[in-house]
Amino acid sequence: MVTERVPDLDSAEDDSELNYIVHGAGAIGCVLGARLTQAGRRVALVARGEHLEALQRDGLRISGYTEGHFRLPAVRTAHELDLDERTVVLLAMKTQHTFEAVEEHRELYEGVPLFCFQNSVSNEEWLIERGFRAYGVMVRIGARIDEPGVVTHTGARRAQIGCWPTGSDELCAAVADDLVAADMRASVDDHVADAKWGKLVLNLTNAFSALIDLPVQEWFCDEETRFFMADLQEEAADVLDAVGISPVMDDGQDLRSWIERMRKPGQREPRGDSDPVMHSYPSTWQDLHFRRPTVEVEHFNGRICELGEKFGIDTPLNRALNELCHDTAARRLGPGTETVASLRAAAQT
Repeated sequence: MVTERVPDLDSAEDDSELNYIVHGAGAIGCVLGARLTQAGRRVALVARGEHLEALQRDGLRISGYTEGHFRLPAVRTAHELDLDERTVVLLAMKTQHTFEAVEEHRELYEGVPLFCFQNSVSNEEWLIERGFRAYGVMVRIGARIDEPGVVTHTGARRAQIGCWPTGSDELCAAVADDLVAADMRASVDDHVADAKWGKLVLNLTNAFSALIDLPVQEWFCDEETRFFMADLQEEAADVLDAVGISPVMDDGQDLRSWIERMRKPGQREPRGDSDPVMHSYPSTWQDLHFRRPTVEVEHFNGRICELGEKFGIDTPLNRALNELCHDTAARRLGPGTETVASLRAAAQT
């Protein structure tokens, strides 16, 4: 039986603040670490490869909506850090990397609160099934690694936090309070799973954005791209209706209302910052751009396809995106290999 290490939130000691480990300190993890540090919180980073080497040698340099030069403890494994009764771990790696990383830390992380600052719902489900103490976080942060140790925060700073799959506790509130102190739009959400399913539906567009090389600021501009996304998300709506899941979208709308708004005709202005330097690209685009061999889309589009097959609902657009994005990553081809027309054609084969 796993013994939970429950942070003593009523401690009056001077060192009673939470002790944060950001495990998977890529672009989003570095934004979280930098902002919490600016708010005076204790933070250590777990990273890998050349990015880790740069963090250890030169520190973290971050610009955009978060700015500064930070000298934070940075290690390859959390076994190199001191965990105490006030430790919480913010998981920020891609979903496909979660399982190996947590297994490597199984004994260390048993009973430690693990907050999933990640896309998809696979992380929380996997952790709960294996007896870990997992919390859900619907996170919206746009960020990219420009070079090892150098990050640009391109937009958004939002987090909704809750117990998984429902409810909340004092620790949710404490983490949310720390993020608010770090000038983030953080809140406690007793129905965080619904919000994360809503984010998953939005993340269905990640593969689309990567394959046609489209920044987030331009997602909703042209009818051709917007209508493709509406069709893509309608496949998900049909599947999730059958499953009995009611995702909450970014603006609080239900999914069908969101899709109806997407289908309104007309050209739209780009949203957000018009400066190309501040353009946001989803993590899947970044994976293709840096020629990484794996992508996260099986936990987005692939999950919709899996549920569609189980309930007898066709999901051709999601299937095409899932397959093409994996193939593009495996072949190290980079973004922009497809068009809207070629993707629609692939869905018909």
